[in-house]
Amino acid sequence: MTRLRFSRPRGSSRLPGSSRLPGSSRLRATSLLAAALLVAPALAGCQTMDTMLGKKADGPIDCTSYQDDPPKSDAPLLLIYLDISDNSPESASRISENLRPYFEGALREGQYIRLLASGGGDAGLTSSDCLDGGALFKIDRNNDTREEKDRNAAVDALTEEVDHIVQSERVSPTGSVTKLLSGTNDEIATLRAAPGARIGAVTVVVWTDLLGSGEASDCLNVDGKKASVQIAEAMVRRCFSPEAQQLTPITDGKVRFIGVNAGPATKPQQDIARYLKGELCRRISSDCG
Repeated sequence: MTRLRFSRPRGSSRLPGSSRLPGSSRLRATSLLAAALLVAPALAGCQTMDTMLGKKADGPIDCTSYQDDPPKSDAPLLLIYLDISDNSPESASRISENLRPYFEGALREGQYIRLLASGGGDAGLTSSDCLDGGALFKIDRNNDTREEKDRNAAVDALTEEVDHIVQSERVSPTGSVTKLLSGTNDEIATLRAAPGARIGAVTVVVWTDLLGSGEASDCLNVDGKKASVQIAEAMVRRCFSPEAQQLTPITDGKVRFIGVNAGPATKPQQDIARYLKGELCRRISSDCG
């Protein structure tokens, strides 16, 4: 068995937008003026379309365009956790694409959506003003073709929101998914207790590589651990033990772990992450995958 080293390769803390390429300064003023005159009508059309689809020109998305009236009966809650160990554009794209099916289902069925993210360390959790769990997301049109088109546009906008959150998150050299998972029951209870909320079934979607590192007190810290089922079982048992009490079973929802072995990792890292997922699923929810 191999002991893990550099278990959680943390991504860059690059500030968002720093990868944009500067425009050329050698264009003549006359060329710029001519180009501006040509593209102005097209830009106006694009801004009009963005407004129709819920994205304000040069601004954040307008989530109200994808939201529906409060439900008359209980509606599902999609609770999304992002354990971000890499904030590169490639990682952001990988995460947002993996969430597309969940957004599609939510917008088709009608679901509340709440998103929280963590880059590790001592920083608090990052929330989304758009995906705050306070409103029902649903695309419902009289015309099936229009409904599908608008739903696809809404999914694109929501994945863009995720992409922005991931790239904006400052990633710490230490951290794990423990911080996110530990507050799940309280998070669900708070959302249920909100005025006017009618939350039914809960699905918790967790993006994580399960390669926590750097904090000895963290029950999911894999630094120096051997990649074995026995080690993974002992780690997870400690998480739920009365002494540690770092995690508790999520009795009010099903759990889906995504992101395990989705990025670059060594064979021992892949093994321990897979073992941890299996052990967590045994204890955290009766419906887990």
